Amino acid sequence: MKLRIFCIALVGLSILIAACGLKKPTQYEGTGTLHVRVVDDQHEPLADAEVKWTSLLGELGAKCITDSQGTVVFDNLASSDYTVSASKSISESVGYLGSEKTSVVSGEQATVDVQVRLNTAGLKINEIYYAGPQNNEFYFYDQFIELYNGGEHTVYLDGTIIIRGGTYNLSGHDTDNDGDLDYFYFDTSDGVEHRCFVYAFQLPGDPVNGQAYPLEPGAYAVIAGDAIDHREIIPASVDLSDSDYEFYNPYFFRDPNDPEIPDYVNIITGEYGPETSTDFMINLGGDIILLASGVDSAYWDGIDIDTIIDGVEYTSNKDAILRLDDRIDRGAAGVEPDRVMTKYSGMSIQRVRPGFDTNNSTVDFMILDAPTPGY
Repeated sequence: MKLRIFCIALVGLSILIAACGLKKPTQYEGTGTLHVRVVDDQHEPLADAEVKWTSLLGELGAKCITDSQGTVVFDNLASSDYTVSASKSISESVGYLGSEKTSVVSGEQATVDVQVRLNTAGLKINEIYYAGPQNNEFYFYDQFIELYNGGEHTVYLDGTIIIRGGTYNLSGHDTDNDGDLDYFYFDTSDGVEHRCFVYAFQLPGDPVNGQAYPLEPGAYAVIAGDAIDHREIIPASVDLSDSDYEFYNPYFFRDPNDPEIPDYVNIITGEYGPETSTDFMINLGGDIILLASGVDSAYWDGIDIDTIIDGVEYTSNKDAILRLDDRIDRGAAGVEPDRVMTKYSGMSIQRVRPGFDTNNSTVDFMILDAPTPGY
């Protein structure tokens, strides 16, 4: 009797499923094909490039090498959104890198061109630690920015400016009418003066001829928010007492300062609007950090884009709208297929290879479980 009741129940379930309109799949899942073509800055095919894909779910595909036409084909793919990345090393410090996003539908063929860019050696922002250590006291004052010289010659940091963009619309305008885009300017379009950036801190010296602050090839420079051993306050924090430089704001009376460490000093004064009266602090969720040569330090009419050495945009939102010009950064760090940066996590973002820069932070940066100041 029990067996009979069970069979009747199964018949009823089958009728219910049929009534709900479920249909037999018309094709097998996992039969999609993706044709990838890798091209360089001149849109010429790039042979012998290494290509790999990551699905929206974080699945990683096997690496393949492009043929003489710069192409490679991936078979047996499931329906999903994919990030396809390509790279080709030329030497220890020079190579190509790029990525594109695409979608694949099972049973169909998709094509995508991945344009790679040649790494530009020289001075770069190599690591940004902004999340704060793991703690319940909202402590994040152990932030730092790390620079790296990936070039073959010594560079000098004299007069360089580090700027935080904040959440402003940084589309860029030719505010000084010199024919080039300017960033971090004062907007007076509505009759009121608005500063379209948060901070600008500058290292003393002549940005053209100064040689007081050298950075040797292959060397790192750490710029601390506060150059102290933060572990004495939060044990899970980081020791920045041996930092190379320190952010300092003379208009902020509570800003600690080590007189033995050179300072990046706040240059925003009341002459051109409300002066900045806080220390250099980076947003824990998303922000823009730029390194400028300092040749154009007239921030009130905008920093000329040609004087910006490097820039990084980061976020904890995979769907964030990016704000920087593609010539500075066309991606965002802090997001990966399987995780994103979170506040008070103790994590950091760092370039995949020191100094390797394609102006796409999505590709250039990875998330570290812990910061590594100075290396």
